[in-house]
Amino acid sequence: MDNRPIGLLDSGLGGLSVLKQVKKALPHESTIYIGDQAHLPYGNKSASEIIRLTQKLVDFLIQQNVKLIVFACNTATATAMTTIQQQVDIPIIGVISAGSEIASNQTKSHQIAVIATQATINSGAYEQALKAIDSQYEVVSLATPDLVPAIENDVSDLQLVIHESLQALCGQSFDTLILGCTHYPLIRNQISQEFADKAIMIVDPAEGICQQIRCFLKQKDAFASGSQTINYGYTTGSKEAFEGAAQKWVGQTFDDIKQVTI
Repeated sequence: MDNRPIGLLDSGLGGLSVLKQVKKALPHESTIYIGDQAHLPYGNKSASEIIRLTQKLVDFLIQQNVKLIVFACNTATATAMTTIQQQVDIPIIGVISAGSEIASNQTKSHQIAVIATQATINSGAYEQALKAIDSQYEVVSLATPDLVPAIENDVSDLQLVIHESLQALCGQSFDTLILGCTHYPLIRNQISQEFADKAIMIVDPAEGICQQIRCFLKQKDAFASGSQTINYGYTTGSKEAFEGAAQKWVGQTFDDIKQVTI
C-alpha cells in the first residue's frame, strides 16, 4: 500500500483530460497535476528546450513526493521521456504506447491517422510504436499546431480552426484517428463533427493510460488505501485562468490550486 499521490504533468490544460480519466478509474488515488502554461505550447519548441522544461516539471513532482509520474503530454512523451527516465529513479508512464495499443485493437483496415503537435509528429513516435505492434500498419501523420493555442486561448471560432487544421486528412484512407495531443480530447466532439460522414473511430490515449497505471500499482502493491485523498493543481501561468479553464473543459475542481515558478 502506498498513499503517496500520482503526479501528472503537461504543457498546459491538455493533461486535464488524462487527470479526469485517472480520477474516474482510480477514485481512491491522490493526484498532483502541474501544467506549464507559462511556456506553452511545447509543440513548436526544440527538443532540447522540451527536455529542459519537462525535467523541471519532473523535479517539481519529485519534490511533492509522488509515487509515479504520468507524462500527460504527447510532446513531452515523444521528445523527453526516454532521456528523463535514464536520469531519475521514479517510474514514468507516457501516453504514446497507451494510444497506440488502443488504436491497434480498434482498427480493422490497418490504416491509422494521428494528429498531434509538430514536435510529436517530427519525432515519429506514434508511427514507430504502431509499426512495432504490426509492421503492416499504414500511418498518416498530421501536425495540427493551431489547435493547442486555440484551446488554451478559448477562441470563439474553434470549429473553423479545427476544420482548417484537418483539411489535409480529406481524401486520406483510415478508419482510426489517434488524438495525439492530450489537449485534443477536450474538443473530441468538435473533431468528430469533421468526420460525421465517415465511420472513424477516435482514440483517446488517456483510456489506455489508466490501464497502465492500474497494472503498475498492482505489480508494486502500491494502491492507496483511499482513506484520505488529495487533488492538487499547480500552474506556472495564471491561477485564475487555470481554474476557470479546468472547470469549463472537464468540470475539474481541485482541493487547492497554486501558481508556481519552475
